[in-house]
Amino acid sequence: MSLRLSLSRVVGVTEASSQSRDAAVSRDAALSRDTADSAGPLGSQPAQAGLILLTVILGAIVANINTSISNVALPSIGRALQASDTQLTAITDAYQFGIAATVLYLGAIGGRYGRRKLFVMGAFLCVPLSFLSAFSTSANMLIAAQVGVGISGAMLFPTTLALIASLWTGARMTRAIALWAGVGLAASVLGPIVGGWLLGRVWWGSVFLITVPFAAVVFVLGLVILPRHAAETKDPVDHRGGSLSVVMIGSFVIALVLLPQGLTPVVAVLFLVSVGSGVIFWIQEHRSSNPLFDFSAASIPTFWVAFVAGLISFGALVGAMFIGQQFTQNVLGQTPLFSVLLTLGLAAGLLPSSVLAGRLIESRGTRLTFALGLLTIAVGFVVMLFVWRTGTSLIWVVVVYVLVGIGIGGASTAASRSLSASLRATKAGMSSASLDLTKDLGGAVFQALLGSLLAITYSKYFSAAFAALPATEAQALGNRAALLIGSSYEGAESVAKTMPSADATQLIEAANAAFTQGKSAAITCALFSVLVGLILVWWKYPNIDEERRLIAGVQAQNLELVDSTDVDS
Repeated sequence: MSLRLSLSRVVGVTEASSQSRDAAVSRDAALSRDTADSAGPLGSQPAQAGLILLTVILGAIVANINTSISNVALPSIGRALQASDTQLTAITDAYQFGIAATVLYLGAIGGRYGRRKLFVMGAFLCVPLSFLSAFSTSANMLIAAQVGVGISGAMLFPTTLALIASLWTGARMTRAIALWAGVGLAASVLGPIVGGWLLGRVWWGSVFLITVPFAAVVFVLGLVILPRHAAETKDPVDHRGGSLSVVMIGSFVIALVLLPQGLTPVVAVLFLVSVGSGVIFWIQEHRSSNPLFDFSAASIPTFWVAFVAGLISFGALVGAMFIGQQFTQNVLGQTPLFSVLLTLGLAAGLLPSSVLAGRLIESRGTRLTFALGLLTIAVGFVVMLFVWRTGTSLIWVVVVYVLVGIGIGGASTAASRSLSASLRATKAGMSSASLDLTKDLGGAVFQALLGSLLAITYSKYFSAAFAALPATEAQALGNRAALLIGSSYEGAESVAKTMPSADATQLIEAANAAFTQGKSAAITCALFSVLVGLILVWWKYPNIDEERRLIAGVQAQNLELVDSTDVDS
């Protein structure tokens, strides 16, 4: 998500220069600072920052709402489209798959051919693809439509954080990132609340239409507010690397989604394709003169530690919230609307912690802020693991959401600031895409992983139960009913409706026990992953003095580029 700046003078300067990418980017930065607040102890910010910030945050809202909007409707979608647990996991993964698989490639395309063009195109395409999702007639159709919405999100996202890194400096940049992160992530909480309200009144497809008015506004504001050119480069796009990144990420996520069906030949081939294309991608990026992902630039510890820890931790968070939404509706028996109202605890913790994290980073450094955020998330997961059971008080559900919200507010702000400040301005697009990958690739992988753990554990529970049934009872149940019960919680509910009251109650109790076991398996994995991220941050991330030295060196490179451009001009 990047803060676009109203830099009308950039157009003339960019067209006048064809010497190099660094000169073009530096000229943009120099011009923006001419009309910005004077740089002081707090750093600098561009002119008309408020309007640009509004436009970009609205674009971020569109992308973030789409990230989680399908979660609240999963039970309704499962019943309406007769979707299995594997298909439900694919539906929730489809958006993250679309954006994660294409964000590096599309970010490079936008950096070459126009960030505003990509931003506006993403907002435009979001509208028809959202309608296609809303009126899908099968689970597979919905999956395909959500992949398309994800690709439109990948067009919006790369044009955001890159501009913050290029046009804000110092504490002003940190505070802008904190606001951007807080509001953007809060939107992913508020969207499902509106979706839950709609589910209580109209059909399940309405949840996919929530972003349509926002996307329309973003489309108009993008045309009116955003500059024609903003730090684009004349260097060619690494199309080979871009294609490899799509294959590498896409095949890996699809393999994870299909894994609950077993390690079939198709799944094995997909994993092999992902590994093979990943090796070729690594070779290609080291050979390319203009790589999509510059491994050399990414070797600075403030970058790679934040990227890896963010990928693990944010992915575990997305997956855990995916499990939590289903648990509160299925096992605790809450309505879709009330289930998402409970997640207001996330927003209540997230917004203030994001702002406080910005201040803590400036005074105590990123390592402490990042670690405290991850530790708080881990505490929330521990409560979720040991306390969430059938009949659990809703107070404990809210407690978990508040803890996780506080943690993600701090960790997300720390990761965003670290990634954006660790690379020079000419690599701002890579910073933005990398942050998107921590959330979207991590989210897609862990949502598929935790969803698969849930489905496998749930299915094993009933497989064991059916195997223990006397032959007469097994025959009375029937193969079709057994398959439905073992495939998903919704399948168990549908079979229970055909049974006598006492038998139906017994079946739902068994389904609750099976789902709770699956939840525990998934959250254990999420908790372990967050603890790995916490250890990595505390072990490898530089202390405050070293961090300031490294980032000061990056800022000095940017100033040298600006000064050299001014002299050449």
